[in-house]
Amino acid sequence: MNNKKLKLILIISPLIIIFLYFFTALYSFHQIHKGIYYNNKKLIKNYVEWDELRENIKNYINIQLLKETQKSDELKDLGELGVLLTGLAGKLVETMVDSYINPEGFSLLIEKSEKKDEIPKPTLVTLLGGFTLMEFDGHSSFYITYKNEDQEFPVFFNRKGLTWKITQIEFPENVLEDLK
Repeated sequence: MNNKKLKLILIISPLIIIFLYFFTALYSFHQIHKGIYYNNKKLIKNYVEWDELRENIKNYINIQLLKETQKSDELKDLGELGVLLTGLAGKLVETMVDSYINPEGFSLLIEKSEKKDEIPKPTLVTLLGGFTLMEFDGHSSFYITYKNEDQEFPVFFNRKGLTWKITQIEFPENVLEDLK
């Protein structure tokens, strides 16, 4: 009898671990969904790795600024002054990112969003349906792709203990051109 129980435990334990692994990812994604739907700063704060996200956004924007600088004939003609202007623009962007990429800034963006009424109410169906949106790219990372006006924005989650937190958002190459 004990041998049968041991075999059953050895079979069921890995299944429970796999289920819990996927469920924690799904639950964290659902908590972000709830945080956005209800504009709940506490939920948003708990499921976003803000320092890492800010750093990734700053790096992305600085790289894009550098690319634009290299393309721009006007800035090339300015020589060292063009490099200085690009550096100042980078510092301005870093200050803006530090100011707005936080729970309060995100909450303000949600509040002002014209698309907030399009977000489905979080339910058991959206919890389970979230699994269809998740793309695992490692044992500690998955992403979902947010689509807005024919542009795609992958949002990356990394495992931090038993929770998963947003750590990076990738922007389309032309996102800065749209801001001009």
